[in-house]
Amino acid sequence: MTRLKSLCVRDFRSIDGEVNVSLDAPIVLIHGPNGAGKTSLLSAIELALTGAVPSLSRADPDYLAYLPHKGRPFGEVRLEVAEADGLVRKAEIRITTSEITGTPILVGPDAGFFSERSYLAQSTLGRLLEIYQYTEKKSDSPLTRFVKELLGLDRMEALIGGLYTAGNIARLKGPVPSYAQIRDSIPAREREIEVFLQKEVDAATLINTLEGQLRERLAMIDPSLLDAMGDLNDLARRLAVDAEDSELTDLIRAKREVEVSQESWTSIANSPGAAGRTSIEANRQAASAALQTWTGQHGERIEALLGRAAAFFADVSVSSESHYVERAQVLGARIEADLDRVQRVLAAHESALHRRDDLARQLGEARARLVRIDEEIAASAATNESAARALSNLNAHIHDEICPVCDRDFSEVSRTPLSAHVAAKIAAVVEQAGRLQALTQGRSQNNAEVVRFDREWQAANSTLLAEAELSALKTRAANLTEVARQLIDTLSQMQEGDQLRSESARAAQTFLTLQNADQSAIVLRSGLDDLARRLRVRDAAGDDIPTVQLLQSIRSAIEQREAALTQRQSIRRSVGETVTSLAAARDNRASLQAQQRAAEGELTQLKGQKAEADKVIDLAKDLARQTREARGRVVRRVFNDQLNMVWRDLFVRLAPEEPFIPAFAIPDSAGADIEAVLETHHRRGGKGGNPRAMLSAGNLNTAALTLFLALHLSVPARLPLLVVDDPVQSMDEVHISQFAALLRTLSKQMQRQVVIAVHERSLFDYLTLELSPAFEGDRLNIIELGRNSIGQTTSRWDPRLYVADRAVA
Repeated sequence: MTRLKSLCVRDFRSIDGEVNVSLDAPIVLIHGPNGAGKTSLLSAIELALTGAVPSLSRADPDYLAYLPHKGRPFGEVRLEVAEADGLVRKAEIRITTSEITGTPILVGPDAGFFSERSYLAQSTLGRLLEIYQYTEKKSDSPLTRFVKELLGLDRMEALIGGLYTAGNIARLKGPVPSYAQIRDSIPAREREIEVFLQKEVDAATLINTLEGQLRERLAMIDPSLLDAMGDLNDLARRLAVDAEDSELTDLIRAKREVEVSQESWTSIANSPGAAGRTSIEANRQAASAALQTWTGQHGERIEALLGRAAAFFADVSVSSESHYVERAQVLGARIEADLDRVQRVLAAHESALHRRDDLARQLGEARARLVRIDEEIAASAATNESAARALSNLNAHIHDEICPVCDRDFSEVSRTPLSAHVAAKIAAVVEQAGRLQALTQGRSQNNAEVVRFDREWQAANSTLLAEAELSALKTRAANLTEVARQLIDTLSQMQEGDQLRSESARAAQTFLTLQNADQSAIVLRSGLDDLARRLRVRDAAGDDIPTVQLLQSIRSAIEQREAALTQRQSIRRSVGETVTSLAAARDNRASLQAQQRAAEGELTQLKGQKAEADKVIDLAKDLARQTREARGRVVRRVFNDQLNMVWRDLFVRLAPEEPFIPAFAIPDSAGADIEAVLETHHRRGGKGGNPRAMLSAGNLNTAALTLFLALHLSVPARLPLLVVDDPVQSMDEVHISQFAALLRTLSKQMQRQVVIAVHERSLFDYLTLELSPAFEGDRLNIIELGRNSIGQTTSRWDPRLYVADRAVA
């Protein structure tokens, strides 16, 4: 950007109305009384260039709500600037109480440069030293940032800041968490290795104990297995072959044979003699005859009844071998449940039938009412319509008491005027119309009832049973009731039949047992002799040993052999468990040894990584130290040779009589942080305090103004523009004359476009004279702001061009 061209402001801050001025001149001088809008005009320039008003945000963060003029919904700012190549750029900004819309001309670093280096607001001048120096962290103040930018120390600061964490291990945890992890992992790995060593010792102790137990138990069951202890898998396979299992199975089978033989022998020993045989035979025949007699009298009828009851249910299957009472109870329960279901269905049908008949009656009555209402409505509609039309037409022809229909004098028959009589008739017709409306409403209500009754009748009719289904249900209910009653009546006969069948079965079984007793005794003794030979339990007494004693001898031999085999089998299982535990212990020791070797390898790797990282940290510390020292040397040289010199020259020009000259403080050590602070130097040597404590109010403003100009001139001309709001405060004539000369120098030699606002008329006239064009092509734009009689802002601008002096000496 080369130069500001024009500015248009509407309803912005104190500007009421529109101000349109030209800024196309090397120097623009703005004048107006207090409150005329000078500061608002300069704030508009800042807003159009940067998109904000930082000079106001320092005083009030919510300044946006006060940017539009009081009582105006929004304000507008339009600014034109000319680039170095002649291209004209425009910014159109719209301001409301809640937002700023539009694209500013400057963005990023250029916008910040204008706010901090090119624009000096009136409210900022008195606080410039405080603003530039104050911050919670001195190394982050605006003045400090400027110093770093001026000296080009950003890369050094970035390098020092980046290496800051390397100065302390605790600070490395954030940016380099892996270093802290490795550093903490080394003692953890060392403790882990110690744990592995202890576990390995414990595993070796357990292996020795298990091997000793295994040798003792193998010697008890099979000493030949001791040779297989070196190969636990082969030992486990040989132990899995359980030789005792088959022998125990044979003993259990033999034990069962002995128990059966004992029961059979007890039955044989307790069987009756010859007299008992006759009694048992007679009882069997009597029980059989009684059962046949009962079956002839009641059996077929009861079976038929039970069959009929079972026929009601396709899913019921009752064996004829079951007791009669049991079958009757099962079928009776099913009949009772089904009968209850059928009765509930029939009751629901009857209820729906009554409901349908009642709805049919109500539906007929509603339809009859609807017919009557329709007839009344038809009659009333016809009568009312014809009468109303006739009377309405007739009323238009009545002018006196002579009837236009019959030409008779209506006053002869009534004192009421004919027109009043006709009006009364029309009123009656209107009354009939009201009754017609009531009938219509009644018809709508009655029609709704007809629809509702019809819908409910159809719903009730749909729930009725079909005639065939209803007849079948009634028949089933009658049959179920009849069969249930018959089952109850024949219950005593069924109980008698069940008792006779049980007695007949017991008598037959007793007789069959008696027949088989003699043959069973012979077979039983033969079986016991064979079992004794297989078990080798026959003693030297020969074959004359009693059966009872033989049974006892066989039982004792089985118990002894079973106990021995069970003990041996238990030892075999214990050996198998020991083999499993020993194999697991050996695998565990091998796993611990592998984990220990892996942990030792990781520990060696971690120590190597930490050593490499420590070398890098030491290198970073040394690099940061050397960078701080280099930065300190640069700072000392530039502070003495450039910044302080420029500020001193500017301040001395404006305040030649002031003994204390403001300056930048130089860091004490080369490695100290860049913290730009202000101090004063006496002309005869020595240092003073802060400028705010050492200078008068006028010279303090001069120091602030010259500091602003020094900061602007000390960097490359990114924006050749200076905007200053009423800088001449508490200055005497010398200060003002020197300031005017400085402005000429900035404009003519430094090629800066200067926009300056003043409020004193005499000062404005003086500056207008001092800054007048002095050569061809030079220009001075003067802008005067004011208020009209209604308070609106007025503006006038005039260009001052160079005019050659034609006076002749």
